[in-house]
Amino acid sequence: MRKSGFVVALVALLALALASAALAGPVMDKILKRGELVVGTAADYPPFNFKAADGKIMGLDIDLATILAKAIQVKLKIEVIPFPELLDALNAGKVDLVISGMTMTPVRNAKVYFAGPYFITGQGALMKGEMMQKVRDLTDFNKPEYTITVPKGTTSEITAKQLLPKAKFLVMADMDQSLKALLAGKAQAMVTDFPYCVLASFRYKADNLAALQKPFTFEPLGVAVPANDPLLQNMVDNYLGTLQGGGGMEELKRRWFKESGWIKKLPR
Repeated sequence: MRKSGFVVALVALLALALASAALAGPVMDKILKRGELVVGTAADYPPFNFKAADGKIMGLDIDLATILAKAIQVKLKIEVIPFPELLDALNAGKVDLVISGMTMTPVRNAKVYFAGPYFITGQGALMKGEMMQKVRDLTDFNKPEYTITVPKGTTSEITAKQLLPKAKFLVMADMDQSLKALLAGKAQAMVTDFPYCVLASFRYKADNLAALQKPFTFEPLGVAVPANDPLLQNMVDNYLGTLQGGGGMEELKRRWFKESGWIKKLPR
């Protein structure tokens, strides 16, 4: 994340806004005593969270975590955990928060508290260009002769199986593995979050990848917080509200969705 006067000013503003919230609570107290905020992420969803070619974990989600840690004057530790295991890790106390492009669904919300949303997205579809000539929309894939690849344990998997009950499914460990399956011809389409589809179609133009032009679902992304700490919940709510109201979220969106320099850091 590029250092700037904007970020320094934002951290100072957030520190004042959060000072009254970060008083006590089982998880908040643990964070302050050890001087470290532990955030879980899958690191497989650019531009929200990803592992760069040099091994560094980057993305909009990581910037969110970085600014929050600085605002409450603690160090930040990022734990990379497979997406389906993130909420279990949160409830087991292995991480303090989950910031991983996670959709706030009723099933997930029954297990944890969600602060946000900090971003609105939806599901998209990615396919080879020749398939775009054969289908009008996603429902045209609802046939036994089509195989759809999806990342495991995601709303992409749930939504695709609901919309396309007649299709075959190739469930992969994460988004990158699903993309590799599509590129290898093991599936005719991939269903995953819309920003990932758009990025992949841009990165793999030579492979003739194309994405549907707009998302076909509405999905709010939130920060998952332990259910047993109201003060930590309040602190993260205040953080996101201050970030949004002060223009911080727009700055982060500009960096990750309008600037393209970071794409060069993605592994090939």
